[in-house]
Amino acid sequence: MDTRSHTSVVHIKIQITFILIALVASGCQTPFVNSFLTSVATEDHKEQFSGVSDLSASTNPLETIPLEFTFLRYADDDLELGNELWEVIDEQCLPTGLRHRLNGNGIRAGVINGDIPAALAKRFSATFDITQGEADDSPLAADRTVVKRVIQTLPGQTNEIVSTPRLEELILLEHDSRSTVDAVSGQTYRDASAVFDVRATPSADGGIEIELVPIIRHGPIERNWTGDDGAFRLEAGQRKTVMNKLEIKLNLPADGMFILSSVGPPSSGLGDAFFRDPQGRHEGRRLLAVRVMTRTVDPMFTEDSVAHSQD
Repeated sequence: MDTRSHTSVVHIKIQITFILIALVASGCQTPFVNSFLTSVATEDHKEQFSGVSDLSASTNPLETIPLEFTFLRYADDDLELGNELWEVIDEQCLPTGLRHRLNGNGIRAGVINGDIPAALAKRFSATFDITQGEADDSPLAADRTVVKRVIQTLPGQTNEIVSTPRLEELILLEHDSRSTVDAVSGQTYRDASAVFDVRATPSADGGIEIELVPIIRHGPIERNWTGDDGAFRLEAGQRKTVMNKLEIKLNLPADGMFILSSVGPPSSGLGDAFFRDPQGRHEGRRLLAVRVMTRTVDPMFTEDSVAHSQD
């Protein structure tokens, strides 16, 4: 190699060295080592940190929805909570087919818009709040004339409200009102309880979209693998029979109250399982009143908690 070519190579090496030093000093990343892996990792980190930044800068932290559930027992011949009350309840808010299926299974449902009738408000005044320490599936709670439960739920979260605590045996007749012929099927459940599966999401008018499904939990406690978002976990619980065809979906205004109760004389229908005492200790029936309270911010999703999680 002659002196001229050797000198040019040296000059090139020196220039490359100065360029590298300048890049490092200016804080720029060099694309020479692991360029593909580095670029992918950089994009991932950008997405992760941009998401955290957007969440912490958000002025609308995730809100919980406070729901109040009140069970009220009353006599069959109580006119104030019977015919007079249902005269002010809007049952037309439910589709005609759903109303027929509910009535065929002994359930009546509708919404009170605006002020609560004085007779109903008076009965609610002597409320025993089970949030003071008594479990909602306790037999003692079922013996109370008025029982209230308040829950804080995230939008779309599943919540189970126990209507009838566990019974050794529950005989249930289900009416299939979807066809022109009223087909009846019977089932006996062991160690059964009547439960409402409830979900709520905020609506644009300040109220909520509420979904409610009757469920019968029954049988011994079993362990089962369940999948959620690609992850599997082992859960213990009873089997459940979900009455999907009786699922209720409606818009509950901010000043509204959702009312459910049984309809018709005592029988072994679904309405009796949820709103009458299957053991015969109490006469009459119960109604369930659901209303949304003032929304609050979940402390798990406040700006301070998000900022703290970044530290």
